[in-house]
Amino acid sequence: MSLSSHQVAVHDDEFHKMPDNSPFWSESAQFTCYDPASGIAAYSHWGLLGREIWEAIVAVYLPNGEIIVSRTFAPRVEGQPMRTGEAEILPIVPRESWRLRYDGVGRRLLMGELGQMPLTDGPTERLKLDLVATGTTPTFGKGMRLKPEEMEAQDNNLAVSGSGLHIEQSTRVAGTVEFHGEVIQFDAVGHRDHSCGPRHNSHMWRESWVNGTFPDGSIFHCVQVFVTGRPLYFMGYVWRGEEFLPITDYSGPLLTGTCGEPHDFTVEFTCEGQRHRIDGELLGALPLTLMPQGMYPGTKEGEIDLACEGPARWTWNGQVGHGWIERVFTRGGWPQIRAADAARQAR
Repeated sequence: MSLSSHQVAVHDDEFHKMPDNSPFWSESAQFTCYDPASGIAAYSHWGLLGREIWEAIVAVYLPNGEIIVSRTFAPRVEGQPMRTGEAEILPIVPRESWRLRYDGVGRRLLMGELGQMPLTDGPTERLKLDLVATGTTPTFGKGMRLKPEEMEAQDNNLAVSGSGLHIEQSTRVAGTVEFHGEVIQFDAVGHRDHSCGPRHNSHMWRESWVNGTFPDGSIFHCVQVFVTGRPLYFMGYVWRGEEFLPITDYSGPLLTGTCGEPHDFTVEFTCEGQRHRIDGELLGALPLTLMPQGMYPGTKEGEIDLACEGPARWTWNGQVGHGWIERVFTRGGWPQIRAADAARQAR
């Protein structure tokens, strides 16, 4: 992989000094991976609450329908990595590799339980992760956008920190996951993102973030965000080992239920003049409830802002691959949706 293929500078993938004049400024990192051999997936999301407090959500998905979940907090310290008492995430070599470590406890529940209620306190068990994600693609996205005249219309989108930094990268993940006294050697396909800039989720009403890696080395990634009063946000690529191939006319899967419904879905896009269809199957679900900044595990029917994270099995051109799917659904987040819902109910 040629370093010249990276779309951002080294300093973009390091941690950033907080500006003084941006009240919604935040920095976030997301780390996802799935190990087909064990059927286990790992997920971590970091965000900054109110410019002061790191929020770290860590989850390990088990193939029997259970999930071990943790949510921890710690004050942000200028110049220090994202770190709480139990969790840490940091670049080893910016643009090339990142490390996720967790050494603490988690709550073990059925995934379906989190689709009915927020995560509650209760019995915990030991959980340890030590995982390294190494890029299988160069970094894709935009570096720090410091000059307003360089901004595109879609960059002014508070839901994705588009006015600052937004990096996406497909990865291979290796290391160990330890729970219930067993150490599992992880060899997984994964993906990560890293962003910073002003962030506020209150006007986001639909989102899909999908990626997959296949045995022949083909990789796809797409993120699409609909935000009230803002242009549609889209980033995406196909990678076959040499260069990022641009994607247009993306159609992504929607979220329709609290536990990741539908569990079967499709992704469609155009690349190099050809229309592609990728069939997906959800392999696990972590329901979440979004807040204006941050989120918490679990949700309940009738909640306003729902999200779901989970590993996925993909079929594309006869190949079976694996990756991730994230979707967001906001009730009544857009006048046209409210009108359409009202029309359906009146029938």
